[in-house]
Amino acid sequence: MTYLLDSTVFIDVSRGNQRVTDWLMSQAAEPETIATSVVVVAEYSSGLPRDKRDQARGYLSAFNVLPVTFEDAVRAGEIRWDYARKGIMIAVADALHGAVAVRRGLTVVTSNPAHFPFVPTLDPRKTG
Repeated sequence: MTYLLDSTVFIDVSRGNQRVTDWLMSQAAEPETIATSVVVVAEYSSGLPRDKRDQARGYLSAFNVLPVTFEDAVRAGEIRWDYARKGIMIAVADALHGAVAVRRGLTVVTSNPAHFPFVPTLDPRKTG
């Protein structure tokens, strides 16, 4: 695996962002290179109206969905603590998702790289 998809990828695709869709489709030939996390499934699902949930569930389940381990949770807490001391607040969800990436050596694919200052990122809106 190479990439861990953030919720912004799924939001951008659902909104018809062609650049992000093209980037995601370019990865389709090697689906084993991309994954997302249970954190992103929860984030994305929390913004869906009831009539879109079944469709989204089917779509998201097609991806490698990585769990958050105990060690990821501990690391996320450490990340939040370290950055808070620098005056930077990291959301719990971003810290958890990013900790999954840190543990596996993955690049977070997101249109909000500022949310993940502790891990390599790729902004699919700026590719191509």
